[in-house]
Amino acid sequence: MFSEDELLESWERVRANDGCAGVDGVSLHRFGQRAARLVAGLRERVSNGTYRALPLLKIVVRKKPDSPKLRTLLVPAVRDRVLQTAVAQRMSLSYEEEFLDCSFAYRPGRGVDLAVVRIRQYREAGYRFVVDADIQSYFDEIDSSRMLSLVRERESEAWLVHLVAQWIRGSFWDGRKVHAIERGIPQGSPVSPVLANLYLEEFDRELGKSGCKLIRYSDDFVLLARTRAEAEQGLHQTGQLLNGAGLRLHPDKTSITDFDTGFRFLGVYFHKDDIWAPWKNEKPKGQVVFVAPPMPAADLRRFEYAAPMSEMELELQRANLPPYPRKRAVKGDRPVAFLYLTEQGAILRKTGDRFVLEGKGETLLDIPYHKLEAVLLFGNIQVTSQAFGEMMQKGVPVSMFSSHGDYRGSMAGRRNKGVLLRIAQVDAWRDAERCLGMARRIVSAKIANGAAVLEKYRERDGTALHEELDARLRDLREMADRALEAPAHNALMGLEGAAARMYFDSLMSRFNKSAMPWPGRVKHPAMDPLNAMMSFTYVLMMAEFEGLAEALGLEPGIGFLHQVDQGRPSLALDLLEAFRHPAADRFVLATINQGIFDAGDFVTNSAGCRFSERPMKRFLQEYEKWMMAPREKGRPSYRDRMREDASGMREWVERGGDWTPFRLDREAEEGPTCSMSSVTI
Repeated sequence: MFSEDELLESWERVRANDGCAGVDGVSLHRFGQRAARLVAGLRERVSNGTYRALPLLKIVVRKKPDSPKLRTLLVPAVRDRVLQTAVAQRMSLSYEEEFLDCSFAYRPGRGVDLAVVRIRQYREAGYRFVVDADIQSYFDEIDSSRMLSLVRERESEAWLVHLVAQWIRGSFWDGRKVHAIERGIPQGSPVSPVLANLYLEEFDRELGKSGCKLIRYSDDFVLLARTRAEAEQGLHQTGQLLNGAGLRLHPDKTSITDFDTGFRFLGVYFHKDDIWAPWKNEKPKGQVVFVAPPMPAADLRRFEYAAPMSEMELELQRANLPPYPRKRAVKGDRPVAFLYLTEQGAILRKTGDRFVLEGKGETLLDIPYHKLEAVLLFGNIQVTSQAFGEMMQKGVPVSMFSSHGDYRGSMAGRRNKGVLLRIAQVDAWRDAERCLGMARRIVSAKIANGAAVLEKYRERDGTALHEELDARLRDLREMADRALEAPAHNALMGLEGAAARMYFDSLMSRFNKSAMPWPGRVKHPAMDPLNAMMSFTYVLMMAEFEGLAEALGLEPGIGFLHQVDQGRPSLALDLLEAFRHPAADRFVLATINQGIFDAGDFVTNSAGCRFSERPMKRFLQEYEKWMMAPREKGRPSYRDRMREDASGMREWVERGGDWTPFRLDREAEEGPTCSMSSVTI
């Protein structure tokens, strides 16, 4: 759990932060006199299951001198602060990769100064309208049940979740009696800041898709927009997201303004192009109004120890498993569209109208399969003949990958339903002019989408006009037009290769915010994380297109841009081209720029660079979120657009016409959105 050295280091942090005694009356000075012995005893209590958090001490402070506004702090005892600090440090290191760039409070290397710098950068980029907002009674209104669910989703150690539950569902002492904490998380506890950021992680992520720029410092935040209409839409979305989390905007502290009018944020005053930070010179301190006295010793003894755990409970806790059940299976009746199985040694069985996944002596998954669209198996996953037979009968494609994500192939049900369609596909492939016409449109769409992606990044990041970038955008758009007139396949492939080099050079040199270097596009094998992520994303999308082609009765091996070759899903690769830059590349760049993945999530050997096991699961979960989420302005998800393109290709094969693959710069403003779910085990 924790070594004595880790807890002693946490004690030094608690001592450096100063602070008062807790409900037991033990001050920092008294604790320090016996720190080594007390820390050893604390570690022993956690290890043998007898640790129990003491009630919190109620303290009331005036927010500012001569202000009627008060704030209630609930302060843990020193010994609890030591343990909370150790847990907070461990959670912070784990969650830091997942927290987004828009969050500045309680995070290493970030703070008010960096938040102010970011606001200035966005202002200079044209974001002049401001939603100045505040969450009403944020710490007090957090739903503790939802908070614990978020912790359980990220923490596999049952003992750590148990500790967090004690701290946020504990009690406090007001000097006369003990009260249960029924809602919120206590201000004054070392673990509360990291929990506060975790609770708003989904809020940050969803609001980041709005087109506005979010700067959040705990429960205070501003949303920057280019126009008042965008600011009003951002404010409306903010209210909806907070309501979904059981929170509310403070009506008296939320308004839409602009830099010309001026506003105050984090004690800093912004007006036009000027910034004043008066707190740099003199920071007012809160005035203590009330401190509850220590709890009487007779009452305190009731909270000192919990009943010792049995030997079985201790062994279960040491194994990082809850007492019962050992592991809650993913179960439900909501249709699952895409099923990713990565648990090595697991067995997928058919039981009635459901699929059950078993592994390590327990049930990991129990879901209906009547609307299952695809199953993806990674590594050593066994599937019973009954389960395979059901998938083949229902036309559910099964794609197989190595445990590292190398694509091995796919299987699907009987194909005789599309005989005439496949004959028409072969006829289209044999018609040289028709085949070349489709290849032209595929390459043109890919190049145009690359230019549109660069344009989107430049607009989003506020990159100033740059002659070189503008020239490359013009060249790419010209290449997209020239592709429609290419005289032969060879000329077309040469044009596509030149455009790809130009696109990747511009994309990675300007918009890669991560510390991971870009050596240029390397395909097989990828020896660096960025290329490995791109290749893996392309493979997943290609497998999906192969399944869509099979489901529609098309032959995945007969394409129009990619040459027909033994074992190559040429049509799936054709359909993939238009989605490489807008869907796959943007997804990879988004995850690395947000710090969701870093170089430590990969292993490299002579076979190339690949994800480690746990990061791969996280990657698949993030991939599904990206593919299924409705995009900006209500546009359909990328998965819906992929289905539309596969159907469009079928229509073209059967009836001809001028069907064009997905174009990011020409799509309709509205369309259907994906409502199916996925599961990664």
